[in-house]
Amino acid sequence: MTDTTFYEASFEEPVLRRDLAATCRLFGLYRLAHIDDGRITVRLPTGRLPGGVLAKPDDVAFGDLRASDAVIVADGAESDPEGRVDADTLAAHRAILAARPEIMVVFEVTAGAAAAVACGPEGLLPISQFSLQFYNRIGTEEMAAPGDNLAAGKRAAEALGQHPALMRKGRGMLVVGRTIPEVFVLMFYLVRSCQVQVPAVTGGAELVLPSHEVAEYTAQQYERDPTPSGKREWPALLRLLDRTNPGYTN
Repeated sequence: MTDTTFYEASFEEPVLRRDLAATCRLFGLYRLAHIDDGRITVRLPTGRLPGGVLAKPDDVAFGDLRASDAVIVADGAESDPEGRVDADTLAAHRAILAARPEIMVVFEVTAGAAAAVACGPEGLLPISQFSLQFYNRIGTEEMAAPGDNLAAGKRAAEALGQHPALMRKGRGMLVVGRTIPEVFVLMFYLVRSCQVQVPAVTGGAELVLPSHEVAEYTAQQYERDPTPSGKREWPALLRLLDRTNPGYTN
């Protein structure tokens, strides 16, 4: 009997389109992103002709995206022929994909609490269970200084390093992963971390921070989990969409 409890990753284009659309619909459902304040780029399978990436177009709201709306941008092209994908963001995501051949997906959110934390001096604080998985595991990309000619994509890739997440100062949060479900779960909890932090910091009360030993131990517990993020959650999330938000697979 097939075990339907877990999601088995597939890199066939129809499945990638479905999962990309599902990710966008879920972020719309949870009101975590709207139209162009979040972007997702997926590496197409090796050997596909022509090569390229699959991306969410900027002119479709997250809550409305369908599988057929995802845009293919061929290798060497700055954007799709209609210019529906932001060229600067795409360049940064491609630079990250080039630097990290083991990852397949880059997801970025540039609004709400994610942007608020990225604008602050503290960075992401280890003040919640959500945020502890990112303890010492999130890069920081500083804003370009006058005279800095380093390409934004190269700067982002270098700041990310081998981390699963990146705080882009003055912009927002970015995560990378091996599958779309993995990236969805990482970004969901990264945004949740920011949503906890913003009122905690602005409330004015003294924050209780765990010790380095406790925070590091907790982060390592996440890393030791043999089941990749998204593998447990994705089938349930797809069933949720099938009940409440059908049409995303079209």
